[in-house]
Amino acid sequence: MDWPPQSPVLNPIKNVWEARESYLGRKYEKTGDLEMLKWQLKEAYNLISADKIKEFIYSTPFCMQQVIDRAGRRYHQKSKDQYLLPSDEIEQDRLDLVHHLHLELLNGNITLTKFDEDPEFGDIHTGSEVIGLDLAPIRPGWTAPNVKFELDDLEKKWAYPKDHFNFIHSSNVDPRLAQVSSSDIQRTIDTFFCDDDTMPYESPSLAYWRAMTACYEKLGISPRVRGEDYKRMAEEVRFKEVKVYSFKVPVGDWPRKAKLRRLGAIVAKIATTGAEAYASNMLTNFGGFTLEETKKLVDDAITLQRGPQLKEHAYYFEYFVTGRKPVAGCD
Repeated sequence: MDWPPQSPVLNPIKNVWEARESYLGRKYEKTGDLEMLKWQLKEAYNLISADKIKEFIYSTPFCMQQVIDRAGRRYHQKSKDQYLLPSDEIEQDRLDLVHHLHLELLNGNITLTKFDEDPEFGDIHTGSEVIGLDLAPIRPGWTAPNVKFELDDLEKKWAYPKDHFNFIHSSNVDPRLAQVSSSDIQRTIDTFFCDDDTMPYESPSLAYWRAMTACYEKLGISPRVRGEDYKRMAEEVRFKEVKVYSFKVPVGDWPRKAKLRRLGAIVAKIATTGAEAYASNMLTNFGGFTLEETKKLVDDAITLQRGPQLKEHAYYFEYFVTGRKPVAGCD
């Protein structure tokens, strides 16, 4: 197995770094004095015992058993029933592109939520505390000092106190809306659309989505949820000021307008690994496909989305849903 550099569970030195950061965060205030920081780092390292480091090292073989390989991709065993996508470097690169796509779509903004006050989060607003959740032990190689990541399932009961968060941003996930004060949900693709008959019913692109839809339905997941459905669900858990923003996103660089053409090119690049990432696990385990049949279906679909073979003027919708939880006693 290739060494996964961005996985703290599979790299003992990452655990040492986290122990160091935890100690610094508990004992010292942030400092801009470089010499003081060097002294604090040395003290933090000296307090990590040899036994603790051995514990990190000896736990590695066990942790590696929590990672499984399937069809040439790496999946995390602990979250295999909740998250059907791989967690390897190829998938992390794809997710970076997805993030870039959303920044392009929103003109450089991370969220469409309107704030009465400065939201203060991330590396832009260093006075905030940001918690990132993931099912698998992957995270960026570098984060701002006020950002930390935890392993957890967003869709299970939260251990955080009620009204603990001022703002939650969730990408491609249905969060527990009732537990947040302000929410920003982003949901994407479930099928392709076309307005000019360049994508016939027998298109490999539509064949791909028909096969995937059958798998989703077998798992009890509705793939046909639209923006108005998310608005209704948010209002059912008493969110106020719910707004849905719908974006028509091209697949491939076929549009004439420069921004749409750029967005379509990014989507086509994402699809080169994304179509396989979604399909290989789903179709082989729930759709009755062999690996060879899955590969052919994926290859046929993505070939039509870029290069000289681009003939289909396909697009899909991205939905961004924002809402505010009512203040207690003011409902």
